[in-house]
Amino acid sequence: MTFLKSASLMLCTAALAFVTTTATAADKHEIYKLLPNSALSGVIEPKLADRSEMPKGLPTGPRDKSKKLVIGWTEITLGNPWFVSVVDTAKAKANEYGYELDVQVADGDPAKTSAQIDAFIAKKVDVIVMDPTDLAAAAADAQRAVDAGIPVIALGTVPDESPILTTVLFNPYGNGFEAGRYVAQHYGADKQITAAAILGTVGNSTSESRVNGMITGIIYERSQQLGLGLSKEDAMLAGFNKFLQLKTSGSFDYPEAKLSVVSMGVGLWTEEGGLDAAEDILTAHSSKLDIILAENDFMGMGALRAIDNQGLKGKIAVASAADGFRTALELVKSGDMLVTGLCSGSHTGEGVMTLINQIFDKGFDARNLPLGSYYPSQIVTEKNVDEYIDPDTSNPFFRYTVPQFKSIDDLNG
Repeated sequence: MTFLKSASLMLCTAALAFVTTTATAADKHEIYKLLPNSALSGVIEPKLADRSEMPKGLPTGPRDKSKKLVIGWTEITLGNPWFVSVVDTAKAKANEYGYELDVQVADGDPAKTSAQIDAFIAKKVDVIVMDPTDLAAAAADAQRAVDAGIPVIALGTVPDESPILTTVLFNPYGNGFEAGRYVAQHYGADKQITAAAILGTVGNSTSESRVNGMITGIIYERSQQLGLGLSKEDAMLAGFNKFLQLKTSGSFDYPEAKLSVVSMGVGLWTEEGGLDAAEDILTAHSSKLDIILAENDFMGMGALRAIDNQGLKGKIAVASAADGFRTALELVKSGDMLVTGLCSGSHTGEGVMTLINQIFDKGFDARNLPLGSYYPSQIVTEKNVDEYIDPDTSNPFFRYTVPQFKSIDDLNG
């Protein structure tokens, strides 16, 4: 599974900017000085740098609508339902708009991604969509395409600084943060929370950011509950430092916030991986554990199976940072899963196609979009789950509408 990219097997969530406003450009909080960082993917500085003058290969005039718009799309994998839903939705939208969509699959190999982009350049497609397998390589690939006059849109994971138009994605840190806040709200101020975490893999930006976000959300909410006086940025920095301790030492204790994380497992984004990781965690810590913080729904469902297998159902909770698969929504509704975040493959694919349609057919100005166009961070709990269950059972995810894309000028105010 090492081929899987920094967006993880189950991508997903967050504010069109997870922007806090207490810091200014002249007085930048320490947390923003750490960017970019694999555990802070989705954290946005209060003031974004202008990108409008960067050449991005955008068309200079209206396109010839007598010819089909041709899209070259390189996808990381079709080996799981999340990515399949991305491509299936993109194909449906391409048919709706009358576009030609050429989808190639890189099988997690950055060299294949690069070769596919070079083939799209030779084919002289109108726009390229990439699902990055390697962030630095993706930036170089995008530069070659733009140099050839072809604009590039990314999805799922923000590449390194590059001339892409933007990246369409759910915010990993933002969703984790909101899920973590809910965990603290669920237990209340008086309860010591003893947790374990399961992430896809260490070093993966989506994995680390979701789990870091959950830890930080708990710390921030506990600060509010206990009067610790932490600003959001202070809590973000404290959570980041505690997450680093978890990565290096395998646990941490934060007595001021009544929070301990006693173990961290790797689940490779799958239900079986979550099951295996949770079994190891439970063997060592079940007597004192309150909750398992799972990066995504699949690993969360695996953790629930492990808890049930050991006769601990109802004694140890599970919270998930992302996905909002229909199965997970039903688990939230039944009370088996405490919370999940929103991260839909379908709506990621739809968002990419919507943006292409806006740019090429509706005159949308895409010169100054941020590197990451994040969907708003949202979580699903037992209280609001009915709002998200789609009566259309063909939708494997939640009910959702693609939000408006915002420029850096919009985001900066």
